[in-house]
Amino acid sequence: MLTPPHLLVTWLIREISCEAGQLNWACSLEVMSATASSSSSRMSSLFMFASLLLLLHGAASVEELRAAPFTDVTLSCHFSFVEGTENLEFTWEREDIREEYLVDNDDDYYRFFRYYDFFEVFTKLVYYFRDNTEQLEDQNSLYEGRVSVDRDEISEGTLSLLLRNVDFLDEAIYKCSAITPDGRGESTIKLIVEDFEMPKVQFDQMDDEDVATCISKGWYFTPNVTWMDRKERDLSNHSTVEVLEEKMNGLFRVFSVLKYPVKLNEIYVCRIAEADENHRPFRVVRKFPKRKYPGSYDYY
Repeated sequence: MLTPPHLLVTWLIREISCEAGQLNWACSLEVMSATASSSSSRMSSLFMFASLLLLLHGAASVEELRAAPFTDVTLSCHFSFVEGTENLEFTWEREDIREEYLVDNDDDYYRFFRYYDFFEVFTKLVYYFRDNTEQLEDQNSLYEGRVSVDRDEISEGTLSLLLRNVDFLDEAIYKCSAITPDGRGESTIKLIVEDFEMPKVQFDQMDDEDVATCISKGWYFTPNVTWMDRKERDLSNHSTVEVLEEKMNGLFRVFSVLKYPVKLNEIYVCRIAEADENHRPFRVVRKFPKRKYPGSYDYY
């Protein structure tokens, strides 16, 4: 007797232990032997499993884009059914990157809450286009004045979003959705913001001595400046750091000078990161506090 397709798919989704996007032949054979209990059901099971495999692969294959902090990035989105702005509606929304996190104490719990419940409460709308114009009244304030879509490219089906001055809080999964009388579509892209910036290094002279300098583009509470040469030797002990500009909230930009015997034909790297862990980017955004007693589900 054949298993009804909807029950077979439900059973497969519940029972497959392999992760989506990482299915291997051993896992495939195990599932096939479990689902194809008779010769009459093998072809049906094979077809259903192949369909599920494609479904899982599609769900797992999210494009990833890595960006340096405080730079501009373009989140790509294109649909062939979009041929103009008439009767076109499309949105860009963000979803937090979710991973399991076991909280050890209340401090970690409240640190999580401080940084990430903002996106659980407020709108996730980044950009909205309808009736031939932008509709930004309900836009998340984090993106105000920082996002745009090239109007000339919309008619060609390109709905890519330009995000300016990327910050750590911009790290998320972005979903582009569009609908017209000719079709509808959805695509996602995962934006990862690097933990540090590497500003341009310039050569200069101070007190008749060749030096290398760099200026942070981003703002930091406790900036940590590291200098290295092409062999990745740490030269930071031969450098100085000065405050270039400061904000009322305690953030500031810095100017650093490398006074190590600088060679103009050498390659030097200036790397700037936030030293205060309370202001580093948070990538773990789902809270799973420890259970008070084994087997219990009593969360804090």
